[in-house]
Amino acid sequence: MDNIEDILRALADDENDSDEENENDSSEKSDGLFSGLDPEMLIKMFALFETFNQPDDNERFLLALKPLLREENRVKVDSAIRLLKLFSLLPLLKDSGLLGKLM
Repeated sequence: MDNIEDILRALADDENDSDEENENDSSEKSDGLFSGLDPEMLIKMFALFETFNQPDDNERFLLALKPLLREENRVKVDSAIRLLKLFSLLPLLKDSGLLGKLM
């Protein structure tokens, strides 16, 4: 849970740094966890998390093969599933604009 809070704090800090009005009125902004976050950005983030938790056909295929493999290869299947999930998030992150100028 600490990682999510750290990510949200970092996003809030980045947004506050890029917004000149917030820099000029730094005494007026609150130190709350969600201060400075755009509600639309939060909706996009929650949509990304929702799609991250839904298994796709490739993941179901690998999970079906897993009981048939040796123990050392089952670990590799878990790693492959994690990589598939990360790769499936890249187009969604790019379309959402959360990464800004990085992609």
